[in-house]
Amino acid sequence: MTISEKYNFIIPLINCDIFRAPYAPTLGGLRKFGATALLAAIAAPVLAAGDAARPPRSEEAPEVRLTDKIVTLPIVMVREYPFIEGSAAGVRGKFMLDTGIESALSINDHRVPVTGARTIGTGFFGSGQTFEIHLVPEVRAVHIGGLSYPSVTLVTSKDSRLLENDVTPDFIGWFGYTAFANHAMKLDYRNLRATFYKHGEADYLKGERVIAELPFETRKLPNIPLVPGYIGDMPVITDWDTGQYGSLRTSEAGKARLLKEGRLTPSKTKPDSFDLHGWELSGHPMPDLKGIEVETTPSPAAAPIGITEPDLLSLGYNILSQFKTVWDYPRKRIYLLVR
Repeated sequence: MTISEKYNFIIPLINCDIFRAPYAPTLGGLRKFGATALLAAIAAPVLAAGDAARPPRSEEAPEVRLTDKIVTLPIVMVREYPFIEGSAAGVRGKFMLDTGIESALSINDHRVPVTGARTIGTGFFGSGQTFEIHLVPEVRAVHIGGLSYPSVTLVTSKDSRLLENDVTPDFIGWFGYTAFANHAMKLDYRNLRATFYKHGEADYLKGERVIAELPFETRKLPNIPLVPGYIGDMPVITDWDTGQYGSLRTSEAGKARLLKEGRLTPSKTKPDSFDLHGWELSGHPMPDLKGIEVETTPSPAAAPIGITEPDLLSLGYNILSQFKTVWDYPRKRIYLLVR
């Protein structure tokens, strides 16, 4: 998980959503929507004079909540990012299934027409571009996979043409954490589906072979699981997010140590990237991570997420493509399953 390089505002950033943008030079040049790695920007309620206050996340898009015992949605992979096909206000396109977004629904108002929008803050991409965050009183006819909502109220929106240009031209928004916070989510990138379970292990582990059960915690953001681990004997904290490829943040000394130990080796397929070997989570050996970016400056994501550890391994497609995974938010467990 990453966010913008610095906060140069006087107003504190409260209840942040994490949004991403292509080719920003923040985070040591990570390119979230580029071909090689993750990047991000923050869309936070930084208020200027005349801006309206943002409501709590629980009050935004209140209609978009999963209620059935089991809900299965087909996903479409665009590079390393999972999407759900759907439509909003008659405009067809793709919603990113993004656990890094706390809001249940957010709309790309560059593609989807909205009316009555009011500005509730300003976000900025790492490249320095800024954009307004809007609150729309109503978006009609929202369809997300097999889910249908005739009317969704209090929906955030922003101009997301950068994602149209660099990820998929039919990007219409995000489907995020609050929509499924009371469910466990099973992700299966091989069979292209996301299944949400209202109850526990008896449902989502039925017929599955469990490789690892990973207890997690959350700190300042309820949607970002944190799992401790080791690379060799170097402790790391890992953050999990479907909206990223994955990366390692460490010091110059930490990078040199991992290279010397053979834990990091230059990637043979991705320039300026590395393969990670010999790491574990909660005592479970993990498979190699291919082609990750390694940065040697402190992570700007640490403070908003609540991370104090010096070494941060961000996990996304680099691990999610190797397993079926279950994200049990109510019980604070991640399961790695045989694909």
